Amino acid sequence: MPKRLILSCLATAAIACAQYTPPPLSYTVVQQGSLFGPDTTTSFYRDGSKAAMDIVHPGTHTRSVVDLQAHTIISWDASQAAAECGDSIFKGDWGDPFVGAAGLLDDLNKMHPTPAGTETVNGVSTKVSEFVMEGTTGKSKVWIDPKYGMIMRILMAQPGGGAPKVAFETTKMIFAAPPAAMFVPACKAAAPLPTDDEKIVAITGVPGSDYAFANKGEPSNGGCLILFHVVRAGSMTPVTGGFQVSVDGKEVPVLPNGLARLVNMPKQFTIDVRVPSGGATGPIFRQCNKPQTTLLLVAKNWDKLGEGADWLWVKSGKLAGQ
Repeated sequence: MPKRLILSCLATAAIACAQYTPPPLSYTVVQQGSLFGPDTTTSFYRDGSKAAMDIVHPGTHTRSVVDLQAHTIISWDASQAAAECGDSIFKGDWGDPFVGAAGLLDDLNKMHPTPAGTETVNGVSTKVSEFVMEGTTGKSKVWIDPKYGMIMRILMAQPGGGAPKVAFETTKMIFAAPPAAMFVPACKAAAPLPTDDEKIVAITGVPGSDYAFANKGEPSNGGCLILFHVVRAGSMTPVTGGFQVSVDGKEVPVLPNGLARLVNMPKQFTIDVRVPSGGATGPIFRQCNKPQTTLLLVAKNWDKLGEGADWLWVKSGKLAGQ
């Protein structure tokens, strides 16, 4: 049995410790408001374990399909005909409008509302309460569906005594199964991310098995002599000078051929390479698979180091141990 939504009392006489009926599991709810930013229209659709959301505000239209059992969300830019899907996992609430109303009522309860009669809003009979917001002197109002606890409208008093404005309104609340098409993603699957091996091939031009990224993975036990070089991506030719190297803030000598020897390095250390135009800094996780191991900074463009560089351990191949 669904857990009942129990909300704080807005006012003892108006909604006496209201205990609302759990809403049906199939519905369409449309809300408009500017409580949390620019004017936004949000449409919620649910049919059992399937849900969807449309969020529209100036310049954007985001659509999401939610699997409530798998706790997954597929989202895309609905303003683009061939938008790419974005996948994510959620915990807790997926954006349920009835859960959102419960939280908002709890906030409004802190303003000590008082009963102000009953009115019908967009076809729903509601109970009305008045409250005074901090920073205003005029009265604000909230219209609440007494059956399910949905907030149907909020009228906010304005600072300085201006005319109150509708800041939130539920314009539609229908309890019926939405069309099945609402729960079908209308986006194209995102291209798979390249693997580390594929990234390394693109950087070095040789099999990815020859190298490993130096700033990820578990550091190895035991020490080794680390031979450090700067090389150019693609050709893997060494840069023989024009830079300084420091490890954990201490400068390391660089030999005329561009080699720097790193001795007694801890499991994790930070290496910094400086050139007149900038530099590159990276956290390194020690990988001592041999007594003498090679670490590389692979620069995409040595003349413009800021364009990017990668830190690689040499596992095998012609640069191993050199």
